[in-house]
Amino acid sequence: MGMRALVVLLAAVAQANEKTHLRIRKGSPGSGAQVDAVDGSPWQPSAQQARRGVARDDGDWFAAMAGELRKSLNDTRFGKRAMPHDAMKARNLLRHILTKEKLRDSLILVLGGRLYSTQQYLHADKAKKHLLLLAAIQRRFGRLPNVFMIHETSSAGVCYYDKRLQMIPTTVIAKRGGYDDCGLLVPNPYFGRGDVGTSWAATIAELQDAANAVKERIPRVFWRGAVDNHEPSPSGRYPCEREWGNYARLESLALTREHPDLFDSKCNTLCAPRDEAAHPCDDLPYDASMTAMIKNNMSRVRDDVMYGERDYANYKYVLNLPGKTDGSYSRNLNHLWAVGSAVLLWDGPVVEWLYPALKHGETHASVSRSSAKSVVDDLQANPMKYKRLVEGAQRVQRELVSPEGLDRYMRIVVQELRKAQSQHLILDAPEDVASVFEGLDCAKLGLMETFVIHEHSQQRRYVEVGHRKVTDCQKFVNVTRWAQSVNDKDWLDEIKRDLKNDRDLRYNLTHSSAGDAKERLLDLEAEHAAHRMKIREVCTACAKKHCSVKTLDFCKRASRGYERLTRIPQHHNHDGRRLLDGGRGTYAVARAAVFRNKWVRVLMMCLDILGLVVAAVGVGGLLYVFREFHRTFDDTASGRRKRANSIDSSTNLLIS
Repeated sequence: MGMRALVVLLAAVAQANEKTHLRIRKGSPGSGAQVDAVDGSPWQPSAQQARRGVARDDGDWFAAMAGELRKSLNDTRFGKRAMPHDAMKARNLLRHILTKEKLRDSLILVLGGRLYSTQQYLHADKAKKHLLLLAAIQRRFGRLPNVFMIHETSSAGVCYYDKRLQMIPTTVIAKRGGYDDCGLLVPNPYFGRGDVGTSWAATIAELQDAANAVKERIPRVFWRGAVDNHEPSPSGRYPCEREWGNYARLESLALTREHPDLFDSKCNTLCAPRDEAAHPCDDLPYDASMTAMIKNNMSRVRDDVMYGERDYANYKYVLNLPGKTDGSYSRNLNHLWAVGSAVLLWDGPVVEWLYPALKHGETHASVSRSSAKSVVDDLQANPMKYKRLVEGAQRVQRELVSPEGLDRYMRIVVQELRKAQSQHLILDAPEDVASVFEGLDCAKLGLMETFVIHEHSQQRRYVEVGHRKVTDCQKFVNVTRWAQSVNDKDWLDEIKRDLKNDRDLRYNLTHSSAGDAKERLLDLEAEHAAHRMKIREVCTACAKKHCSVKTLDFCKRASRGYERLTRIPQHHNHDGRRLLDGGRGTYAVARAAVFRNKWVRVLMMCLDILGLVVAAVGVGGLLYVFREFHRTFDDTASGRRKRANSIDSSTNLLIS
């Protein structure tokens, strides 16, 4: 009995100590629940981070973010087969993913700077934008290491499950329930609509210009967006677990109704909150202000004006609220860091990829229904606190959500995944890649290579996605081997020697500089355009003169990529030019690349002339038929007129 009493006493002391360091006040997330971490921060992600033992380093934010990634990869829910430690098990893992349709349709494969997925994966717009994000990182900052990853596009953030593998490490864009949810956090795909290298950089510059142009900011908290509801299930059950985002948005609107001098939070796209009488949620009760707003048809908190991202810079405080679909992340946060205002985050359990680096009072201020007014009043009364938040937000923009920050974090994700699943043992050597696909039918796998085509207009830069279908595993492996061998310095020197007497090609390809030669050949912004076209130009030149055996062998391997050329994008805008399957590019250059043999080109020219002759004959025939038809019609009409006149004259004679 004495020993049992001692154990109970020690447990009580430990529980008391835990409550001293981590105080949790009860309440639903939507009703202003606060979780105080060790540092006194009233922000739930900080408390979660402290419980998980992930330290935040103010001098190196990426250290905390990498620590959270490693913590997520050490999740005990992952099966042993999903976390291999040798080449054979890693090979079996990837082969299993490729042969299981559900897993394969969530797969992203990066090999030699090329991106592969499936047609089914590309059906989701967010999935396509995520591929754009990876492609943009490679175009601007260089190739990602070879890697495969399972990606979940929904905002809820869940890991994929397989009966054989159990839970599988899955990249997610948010965790609705907090860090303890399964998955590896990655950026959402709405930074420049996926094009983080150019469009997002241009957006940042525009927002910073707007921030610098503002002379005096409006001293209110600004938010615009939608408040929605959900459809009940067929059984009549309302999904209250997905309602927290709309509930938080409705709470922010109630603050505007109560304190219009401090808050300017309104719905401008959709104002359709849940009907509490028809669909009550016990943890999300409406208070008097919320009920009154709904009763008055949201008239005082409705704004029909549409605001652009630049307009946020006119306010001292910008608010981020949970998403309306699942109560998870909101893409609105992406641009708030760049508008030069203090960022306010609505408190809740939701976490995103950059949250381990954030801290209440330094990078942002955490607010809720019960604390928002006091937080804003305090910032209004203390300019230094406000200035610290603005500077913290600017640092977040500069170090985390800039193109450079997104690139650095994604490379950390890739490296951690490669290490945790021994991917480097099966993806870095072409022979190992060949062993993975040995015996597989690529035509049935439905793999698609995704690449990006840029188009320019006077106002904006548009991005088009092109696809190539992988139908032959052997050709797929050969293309992978060719893509990985482009970095071969010996080959670069060899081909430069081959071109030393060809002035035009030497200028186009090398700019008379070894450094420029490598840069041109590795120009990832035109991976499937200028780069591959210049390789084809070189190989075409080799067909007319002597080139080294090594260069000829390279050209032979390089030409085995695809059965036909469907798209050759160029840096120039040729609106009138089209290639097969709706591609864009320079028609003449494409023909020169495809039809390399001189006699084939002569034959094609003759066929073109013959086609023009046939077309001219056809047009002439149509004109002749039209003329004959017109003449016949005139003859018929004149005959009818003559008969009518004769009948009239006969009638007149009879009458007279």
